[in-house]
Amino acid sequence: MSEILLSREKRGPSSLARSLVFILPGLGIGIALSCAHVWIQAMGDDHNGAALLMDRIFDLSLAVGLIGIAFCIGRKTARLLSLEYAGVAEELSFSIMIGVGLLGLVTVCLGLAGLLAPIPVVICVGLLMALSWREMPVLTRAVKHGIATATSSRSGLILTVLFGALVVIMTLRAMTPPHTPDEAIYHLSVTKRFVQQGRVFPVADNWAGNVPFLIQMLYAICLMAKADIAAKLFSLCLAVVCSFSLYAFGKRFLGRRVGLLAMFGFFAAGMVVEVAVTSRIDVSLAGMLFLALYAMMVYFDTCQCGWLYTSAMLAGFALGIKYSAGIAICFLAIMFLAESALRRVGAVTIIKRGILYSAILAAVASPWFIKNLIWFGNPVYPFITGEAADLTPGHFRYFDPEDQSRLDAHFERARRAMPDVAVDRERQMANAASKRVVRHPFRFWEYFTRPDAYNMAEDSQYPNYLFLFAPLILLVPRNRWLMWLGLFSIVFFVATISISWIARLLLPVYPPLTLISAYALTRLADRAARFDRHAIYSFGARLLPALAVALALGPTLLIGSLHSISTNDLSFITGRISRSEYMKKFYYYPPSYFINHSTPEGSRVMMIGAQTCYDLQRDYIADVNWDSTEWRRLLVRNRTFQELDQDIRSLGVTHVWVAYGLFTFVAEMGRANYPNVSGLRVNSGPDYEAQLMNWSTLDLYSSRFLEPIYSDDFGNMVYKVK
Repeated sequence: MSEILLSREKRGPSSLARSLVFILPGLGIGIALSCAHVWIQAMGDDHNGAALLMDRIFDLSLAVGLIGIAFCIGRKTARLLSLEYAGVAEELSFSIMIGVGLLGLVTVCLGLAGLLAPIPVVICVGLLMALSWREMPVLTRAVKHGIATATSSRSGLILTVLFGALVVIMTLRAMTPPHTPDEAIYHLSVTKRFVQQGRVFPVADNWAGNVPFLIQMLYAICLMAKADIAAKLFSLCLAVVCSFSLYAFGKRFLGRRVGLLAMFGFFAAGMVVEVAVTSRIDVSLAGMLFLALYAMMVYFDTCQCGWLYTSAMLAGFALGIKYSAGIAICFLAIMFLAESALRRVGAVTIIKRGILYSAILAAVASPWFIKNLIWFGNPVYPFITGEAADLTPGHFRYFDPEDQSRLDAHFERARRAMPDVAVDRERQMANAASKRVVRHPFRFWEYFTRPDAYNMAEDSQYPNYLFLFAPLILLVPRNRWLMWLGLFSIVFFVATISISWIARLLLPVYPPLTLISAYALTRLADRAARFDRHAIYSFGARLLPALAVALALGPTLLIGSLHSISTNDLSFITGRISRSEYMKKFYYYPPSYFINHSTPEGSRVMMIGAQTCYDLQRDYIADVNWDSTEWRRLLVRNRTFQELDQDIRSLGVTHVWVAYGLFTFVAEMGRANYPNVSGLRVNSGPDYEAQLMNWSTLDLYSSRFLEPIYSDDFGNMVYKVK
């Protein structure tokens, strides 16, 4: 039916006319909103008023517009691959995610060419749309058909309204300034620097800016428009697309009811919601990986090679989002070989298709690895080698044992110069370490019983308690593809927690486990209903899965709503409070505000322990590594603190922002399963020895060469270089 409705329409002049019906009004509205946005942005962050509501409409329109563009590009690509969809949800999910990947890939190529600017980006997007403009009416018809189908019955109408209300609640939460640490540390801060310089470049002071950045490249388009809230809304749109893909998978392989439960149940995880309403990329990664698995399953189910190549493309895009996608890619390789062997596919065919799959995947993911290989001699920089000790032109090198000896000498010098202070710092660090939570990552049940122990200073990032029903899959009829999804979840869990205990990194297993839980609940309810001859009890048994989803989803929505009330989100959206007033309640923003308003325009800030740099409006040297690599680089290349002071001055640094709380935070968190990217390893002493060394040497330097001008209760200090 999808092919008849969406793929077999007649082409001709009427197609252009239908497209213009949507293009011209859209352009008019877009120009009006853009003019209002420019006017509001000129007022600054301290402005409030009802006009801010119009700016939020601009943010939402930009995010939805990007999704529409991605659909058209992805749908055109799907036609070239001759994909045949089983329904509207499947068509929307795959088309949007393919388009997102291609759009991000084009943008990063522009950035590497030094053309990351509005005009080149608009020209490229315009060319892509010129090739795919015929898909605009298809998108409209798909949405209309989907809504008509969903609301064709009374129960369908109720479910549609409920899902719409769920999306609205999350949209209101996303329609606020970026305020989670990771957004300010690198997701948006590095992207902002790329946009400001008009290129993608090797980032010396923020290692996270050198890892794959596919989704952030679409955020770059939002930042070009000075609409960082649109980046958050775009992230939420991708989370909704992921939920649609669960419905589509259920409808194709498991039944429509399972798909509906999974679509709602996906958002029963506080982890999913809390990440989706920000510009973090973990939910987007989960969606991309799930669709890569989904596409391979459709390939084996239909024997259409286009689906295999789609899986390769999506897997490559996922590797362009995060290195951890490599775990899933290894699993996809195993799945491809195993299923091909079970279906008695010829060895030559397996080899040919496997090589083509690998070639497509490598071509799509390669920009991120090639640039790092050229810039750093390490395709996965800074992992394996650690960060570079020197990145100045012609002097590139990594840290070596001699550098560690120099650090030790500085540390000993600081201890001798200020013995009482050094002893006090050691006491504070040891006290913080004594509060360290004992974790056992392989005890998977602790992610449910002690969720806060596996979140790093994050609020409400709780797991999906529907997963407690997943083991019931063993009591119901087997489904081939769910068995593969279950195996994938186990493999990804074990591989990931072997590297890090942080629960957020496990988000790629959430779509598979949601489907497994929904399927197990539905089949058990059906079995219970068959055993009872009374209609009312039979009906009640069939409602049990929906009740389970509602009970899991309710607390998540309640916690999110309470959080939104506590942060006064609606007051910002409606313009009753300004952006700066809204942000001042977050611990890291007041120092940024102070620096922006109390230092000269030409100031340059060096950050030590202070990681959240997005809101700074002064030039800065960032610090996002637990080991404060920039400070250690200074210590390594200078033999005395007098030389170090001259070095800092030669860099143009006028102020130093120190967040002393990071030192004790690291001691409390512990280094177990946390990647060491600094390039220096402490061979003796406690695992917080690096932080103790940084703190002590900084004490000596600040006492001689810095003048404090700001402090707060969160351990932030701003100094002026004397």
